[in-house]
Amino acid sequence: MRCAIASHHLMVGSNFYHGRTRRMKALIDVVPTAEQLALFSRVTSGVDVIRGAAGSGKTTTALLKLRTSVAFYLNRARRQAEPRPVKVLVLTFNRTLRGYINELTQRQLGREPLISLEIATFNKWAQNLTDARNILDLDEASAHLGSLATLSGLDSEFAVEEAQYVLGRFPIADLDDYLSARRDGRGVTPRMEKPARQVLLDRVIRPYLNFKQESGRVDWGDLACELSNTQVEQYDVIVVDETQDFSANEIRAVLNQRSADASVTFVLDSAQRIYARNFSWVEVGVNLRPEKSHTLQTNYRNTRQIARFASAMLSGLPIDDNGTMPNYASARADGPKPIVLRGAYLNQVRGAIQFLRGIDLTEQSVAFLHYKGWFRDLIPALNRAGFPFVSLTGSPIWPEGPENIALCTLHSSKGLEFDHVIMIGLDGSVLRVEVPDDEDQIDVAEHEPSARLRRLVAMGVGRARESVLIGFKPSDTPDIMHFVDDDLYEGRDV
Repeated sequence: MRCAIASHHLMVGSNFYHGRTRRMKALIDVVPTAEQLALFSRVTSGVDVIRGAAGSGKTTTALLKLRTSVAFYLNRARRQAEPRPVKVLVLTFNRTLRGYINELTQRQLGREPLISLEIATFNKWAQNLTDARNILDLDEASAHLGSLATLSGLDSEFAVEEAQYVLGRFPIADLDDYLSARRDGRGVTPRMEKPARQVLLDRVIRPYLNFKQESGRVDWGDLACELSNTQVEQYDVIVVDETQDFSANEIRAVLNQRSADASVTFVLDSAQRIYARNFSWVEVGVNLRPEKSHTLQTNYRNTRQIARFASAMLSGLPIDDNGTMPNYASARADGPKPIVLRGAYLNQVRGAIQFLRGIDLTEQSVAFLHYKGWFRDLIPALNRAGFPFVSLTGSPIWPEGPENIALCTLHSSKGLEFDHVIMIGLDGSVLRVEVPDDEDQIDVAEHEPSARLRRLVAMGVGRARESVLIGFKPSDTPDIMHFVDDDLYEGRDV
């Protein structure tokens, strides 16, 4: 599977394939740009934060910094009379990204016996460290919170999300801090004044905590809280990718497992945040000095046309200090406008198949992305047309076969890169973004669920290097297209 982390240097190119089986390869001898070199030319202990828009090379830079930092600690270990292993931890947002970063990192660090390397998602890592059993999965936890919310007369969907936000942000002993805290990242609608917050705490959150205690169950948030309070490991080098979708308690847990002089790097872009999580560096115990805070400006991945299309989808959304808008001014080149197919879904499928016929799949990669991972009608069409494909969603192992077409949910595509991205079936009934109908309603930019959907789709668009194709039924146009001017894409009726 040909795919790459965002970078003009670490990208997997066609000249790195040999023989008939083209397995994904990672470049080892990467030549950093001056912008990247400034971030890791000197190894220092403490916390570094790397920000940047999609395509700016954040993950690449973090992995370069990882290699430099590991070399520093490895040289120090070798000078000791009894060297101890250099403990390295790389945490990724999801299993799909974990599979790819594992491939890259293993090749960068090799088989050095003094390096102890762990690459995992947060949940898998936390479960391994705590040896937790009888864990409530997310669906079970949400169902129980939802039942408590319904019994309390609260909007179930909102209350579940808000409760998960509270439990991810505050230590259990400090839940009352929620009553007066700023709800950063949660929007302003519905408004949550102190009485409403008290109801949520008393009727949903605390009964949920009691349920877990009485039934002997734990959830993933409990593991984060446990590791925040108990040090189990002492890692020398830590890299956390897609940090914007980690909770405050998860960040506290990571920081509590570092050695006294560890090098810790967080990579993030809050403009791509797709979950109801937000935190400040101060509240997780990080005093971020200016020289440890870095922002990458250049867009090495997208064409100007793709970057403008993604940027339009984010227009009007508030961007905090940890976010960066897609930068079309610094995009690497010009290219074709994104294509928008308007028609019945099966006609969109036919249009996508025709689009594939114009791509050299021996050299270029294609991703079909969908919000809900619905590919039922697409898969038979790909098989009939003779296009082999792989499914990436949730796979911890990066595919090594010759297939250069991937099927993936939008969520699982985070951090990945493809030459071409296709998102068909983006109907309004599937992808609901509520736009205010009149001036009396709240600004859509302040409606966090809508904002997250816009960030999610824009993130998917931003996975593409060369071209983007999306499709929907004209009778069910997604609201997100209200934010995109007609001159930013080529519309086709199918």
